[in-house]
Amino acid sequence: SKRKCRVLLSTPESIMNPGVAEQWRELDRPSRVGKSDLLSRPGVFAWDRVDPGSRLLSEHLPADLQGDAADLGAGYGYLSAQLLRRCPGLRAVDLYEADQRALDLARQNLGEVAGAAALDFYWHDVCAGLPKKYDCIVSNPPFHAHTGEDRPDLGRTFLRQAGIALRPGGRLLLVANRHLPYEATLSKGFSKVRQMAQAQGFKVIEAIRGAGDV
Repeated sequence: SKRKCRVLLSTPESIMNPGVAEQWRELDRPSRVGKSDLLSRPGVFAWDRVDPGSRLLSEHLPADLQGDAADLGAGYGYLSAQLLRRCPGLRAVDLYEADQRALDLARQNLGEVAGAAALDFYWHDVCAGLPKKYDCIVSNPPFHAHTGEDRPDLGRTFLRQAGIALRPGGRLLLVANRHLPYEATLSKGFSKVRQMAQAQGFKVIEAIRGAGDV
């Protein structure tokens, strides 16, 4: 349907076809994302590919990120995996995701790349706030509701919550569609805001929280 839903009708008198049932189960089995080692499955954001915005952000992650990190809207764990591979100074990475199925995949995907960093997984609505403080945060914030409608307020709320959760001097690295005016929101909560890269309709932004920022 237009809303990406299916409607099924079943009656007790119907004769079950085990072959059809197995086909449905097979369609939902986790599979590799392209040539990567990451697993995904239908229904998860960018389930069959690496999102180009997330890829762009991963290519510009500073190697000197350290301490405690968070990934907001982590999906199946692509950005967290890149963080762990590129930033050896990280002590811990917390993943926040509202889709439990995606979070379960992230647990599977990060088991072999964590190294010495501690991992924690939160089935959590980022818009409700974060329970901990961090030295760095990465995010590809959502700007669509589950109905498909544009909801740039979701992304702005992610940015505000990130600012609250960062320690003084903490860094937020995010990717967004080029047309989204997130700089206005960031300038109210961060001392320094700069665009690091722009390509394929996306932009990568770094925002640094000052000692007096709220």
